[in-house]
Amino acid sequence: MAGKVPVLLVRPDIASPLDGWSWYGAHQLMEIAGIPFEEGSGDKLDELDEFEVVVIPNSYRPTQVLNLVQTALQSGKVVVVGCDVALALLQSNIDVGAKPILPIPLPPTEPSELLPLRAYGLLPAAFTETTLPLLGEPLLFASTGLHLGEVRTFDGRRGSLVWVQKLGEGVLIGLGGRIFETCGLLFSRFSWFAHPHRRDSFLRRIDPLWDEQLKPWHRFPVVSFYAHFLAWLLSAVLWERGHILPLRWWLPHQDGVPFKMALTALHDVEVVYDDPIWKRTDNPNYCFLQWLDLEERLGLRSAFFFLSPVTALPPHWRINYDITDEPVLAALDLIEERGGEIGLLSIAHASENALAMERERLEDLGGVFVWGVRSYKFGNTPASVRHKSAVGFAYDSSWFAGQSEPSFLTGCAHPFRPLDAERWQVLPLVELSSVLDDRVLFGELMGGQRDGDATHLGIQMCETVLALNGVACLSWQQHSFNQRATAFEQIVRHCQQLTANEIWYPAPREIAEWWTMRGEVKILTRPVGKRWWVVEILPPDDLSDALAFVLAIPLPGKVRVLREGNLLPVKQLGSLGKMTLWGVPLILEPNEPFTLSIGATI
Repeated sequence: MAGKVPVLLVRPDIASPLDGWSWYGAHQLMEIAGIPFEEGSGDKLDELDEFEVVVIPNSYRPTQVLNLVQTALQSGKVVVVGCDVALALLQSNIDVGAKPILPIPLPPTEPSELLPLRAYGLLPAAFTETTLPLLGEPLLFASTGLHLGEVRTFDGRRGSLVWVQKLGEGVLIGLGGRIFETCGLLFSRFSWFAHPHRRDSFLRRIDPLWDEQLKPWHRFPVVSFYAHFLAWLLSAVLWERGHILPLRWWLPHQDGVPFKMALTALHDVEVVYDDPIWKRTDNPNYCFLQWLDLEERLGLRSAFFFLSPVTALPPHWRINYDITDEPVLAALDLIEERGGEIGLLSIAHASENALAMERERLEDLGGVFVWGVRSYKFGNTPASVRHKSAVGFAYDSSWFAGQSEPSFLTGCAHPFRPLDAERWQVLPLVELSSVLDDRVLFGELMGGQRDGDATHLGIQMCETVLALNGVACLSWQQHSFNQRATAFEQIVRHCQQLTANEIWYPAPREIAEWWTMRGEVKILTRPVGKRWWVVEILPPDDLSDALAFVLAIPLPGKVRVLREGNLLPVKQLGSLGKMTLWGVPLILEPNEPFTLSIGATI
């Protein structure tokens, strides 16, 4: 008997931006949470037997999926539906275990209708009590059975955030709040503009609202928390039905010890000389060696991002150096010799051809290989992330210079894959979004100075990333060493003390490679007895070297894991709501699938 893929994500026919946001939000939430899933249209109903859970995001035409929902429930599946799909089921005389609370708002048809913020979600105590924002006019439901959490509007109305209803042999999970749309918007912050024909409108509309209305959450990774919540919700429901939901842990392990967080450094090289005419290395702005020495002492690895313009620049932009300068070429050699990485600080990200030329110029004249990219003076268009992916970059670590304070711009403490919002595709490019930039941290961009508070703020942000086992990117200007290296070191050493130095220190491209391989590990499950399951692990097809992978198993009790009859060591990784998260450190070899036997004890 073959194992089953835990989850099927149904991709709708995307007829509006909201369809795309809902689907994309669900897609990336499950990828971040480490939930094994496959994507499909749901047209082939006979293939439903291959899955335990069917996730159906909201759609502008929800009636198109009603037959799928009914078939899946009749087949004994767990079906997750958005609020618009739940309403369509009710209108077709199907009891979903909840009733809409009048008045019923019209479904949103364009992105601007998701704003301003009108409601928030209160997560259930069984997971952890906290509040998270919900975008859009809420479609409120009052559950007649088991409900988890609340949707609360700013005008005092309340409804169920999530409800669970047994329907025949299946279980329906209704999402009363627009969780998927909220996360899809925040994920696509840098790749969608609020009106597709007004290319400057996204940052103009969204960022003031982010700063003002979402201020209570701007230092809180909303999306990463929703990902944890979704993993807990599915795990808890499946456990009640006699199944488990093995997850992909967020980080690799070393010698069987899973890492607790990842820490890397990014350095924009905007200034090299104090006097661009003389081009001397003995000046306070030429800090490559100092950074490399400090990072070697800390065990950290970093990337330096160089400008290499090929297009005409605005008159007020003055480039401090050229990539062909002897001191710059010497710095490039030094960085690579010391195990650092070279990236492109891109000016031409609005054009694929010009972006490719920038990369080619840096590689050819600098004699280096360029792995990643950052946008200089942030001027994205909806196609920018597609251009970066098409040119072949492994990762993008851009950030928005309009931040007044440190914040999780995309609501995410983990890497994710960006959205091509013109073609509605998830790109292979990896976004490193939890970037802590020194200019924002010290208040430089807003004309202020935080100094002592800056270090404390940086520590707080990193502690938040650690709590979610995420990835923190410390972005310090190359020329800022003499002014700000002390704060950099204090933040890193604080993280080392908190984690007993169980920190992964990858170069940025290693994060991108790991995140890609992690998402391609296939996991199949099937029950073989009371509280015993077989879990098949299939390494990625493109895996060329051994991969240190951690299988995470959420259970209400303890776990035993056997491989070929031998008991494997397990680590208690933490908690997922009221469940314990157990980790099984594994080494995956290319083309070598294997099977584990997993038993649960209460």
